[in-house]
Amino acid sequence: MRKSVLFLLAIMALFKSNVIAQLSGDENCETLQTEIHVTKDEYDDLGRLKRTCGGDITVTKCEGFCNSQVQPSVVSTTGFLKECFCCRESYLKERDVFLDHCYDADGVRLDSEEGGSMEIKLREPAECKCYKCGVDECQVTPVIHVLRYPGCFPKPIPSFACTGRCSSYLQVSGSKIWQMERSCMCCQESGEREASVSLFCPKAKPGERKFRKVITKAPLECMCRPCTGVEESAIVPQEIAGFAEEGPLTTSAHFRRSPGLQ
Repeated sequence: MRKSVLFLLAIMALFKSNVIAQLSGDENCETLQTEIHVTKDEYDDLGRLKRTCGGDITVTKCEGFCNSQVQPSVVSTTGFLKECFCCRESYLKERDVFLDHCYDADGVRLDSEEGGSMEIKLREPAECKCYKCGVDECQVTPVIHVLRYPGCFPKPIPSFACTGRCSSYLQVSGSKIWQMERSCMCCQESGEREASVSLFCPKAKPGERKFRKVITKAPLECMCRPCTGVEESAIVPQEIAGFAEEGPLTTSAHFRRSPGLQ
């Protein structure tokens, strides 16, 4: 009996070591290079298109395979215990690149030293590795949004954006075992806030006002939700003519929460 138990333990240990070796051998997450086409527009102080520049740029990307395990579990509500790993960057590095093909608003190629090239900042992945998935990081992030309208001065205002990452999974259906259930979650808004901002338009035509009100929206809250269309709800308009004395970059008071979404 004792010899049988020892034999079974030896077989299990050998099987486990072989599985681990096989999994580690299949794992291959690399930092590779790829070529993309980038375009960027430049506007003058009145919000009119000044030039458009583009070019083919070599950037890095994360690509490969990561080992994941799915096994039955009576503890988990889904009936499976998952350990999912994704091939993604350790951090993002920033560098300056030049776009050498520039055209004016009429599509004419710009060859001058000043207008024929545009410098932009680019962020790309670095040190790609296999990281464990499933950690939701979705939050409201303060940003500076520049409002633009033809004939009006661009106006920077403090606003908000949804940033982060959400988990996804694929599992055998609990009701139909021959089918798969998929869940793809996206970091997106839950409710919206709306503001009407006044822009100064010095190029207004005769009879038109030099101040034009434009509508801008921002997320009220952010959360991981299914990757589908988001219904507009609880949008509360609030008009403002300008900014407070502390300046346009230090307050978001022009956005107001909906009373029903506290």
